[in-house]
Amino acid sequence: MRLVPTKKQLNQSWEKYGLIVVGNIVFFTLLYFISYRPHNEENRASEFLSLAQQAETEDQMTTAQTLYTKITRDYSGTRSAATAQTRLESLRRQHTKHTQLSSPPKPTPVFDIEKMLDQRPAVYVARFLAAHYDDSPKLKPRVRQAIADYLKIAINYDGVLLKTLRTEKEFLRPEFQTAFFSVLTRCEMKKDWIYDDFFIRNNSIFPWHDVRLHVTVSQGKTKESADMRIPALRPGRAIEVASLNVKEAGGDVICQGKLSTREGKATFKNRL
Repeated sequence: MRLVPTKKQLNQSWEKYGLIVVGNIVFFTLLYFISYRPHNEENRASEFLSLAQQAETEDQMTTAQTLYTKITRDYSGTRSAATAQTRLESLRRQHTKHTQLSSPPKPTPVFDIEKMLDQRPAVYVARFLAAHYDDSPKLKPRVRQAIADYLKIAINYDGVLLKTLRTEKEFLRPEFQTAFFSVLTRCEMKKDWIYDDFFIRNNSIFPWHDVRLHVTVSQGKTKESADMRIPALRPGRAIEVASLNVKEAGGDVICQGKLSTREGKATFKNRL
């Protein structure tokens, strides 16, 4: 029995089965490159679309939008791109609607003429500015200064009582109570030939009444103290309280003390 095929038998087998084998190889090769190869655009777009839809289902909207955008940009000719574009537009509309609902537009401040006529103009403007103090963060320092200026007019020229303004709802925030209605003072020094003069200045927006003042000025071991009573001191005005021979090489000059007025009390310590 012959186990090794002859050349004639091989030729006959090739003619019979060779074309079938070659045809199968070519078919599966083409099928891979057309439908299953890793870099096929349709397949890659479909994979990204599945990831985007999963991210959207898990409420990861930022990730979903990023993936949808990539599909529409890099795989624009695929079927998945059309679906991605539809979902992307839907997510953008939802985001815009949510933003509008969560951040309603601030109404433009409007003067109420009737209310303005019922009260002092300076008080009305100060209250109006205080009510809209947080509308423009960049303008806050200017708005705060404007409120102080109008309150100063109301107190010192229109005769509005300090206790009345302190209780207005627009001025109840601690920041305003401290800036506008506290007793604010500072010790200042004016150089002279021998003895330098020291002053206490009223930095409040309102006048002080029935002022009782104790001040100590010192440099090293040298010290001068004074106790004073003042009937009144207008805003921005200063009164001389002590004198001291300040020496250039004597070190820091400290001015400290306390005062009480009908409007409130304060302590101070300034390094001059």
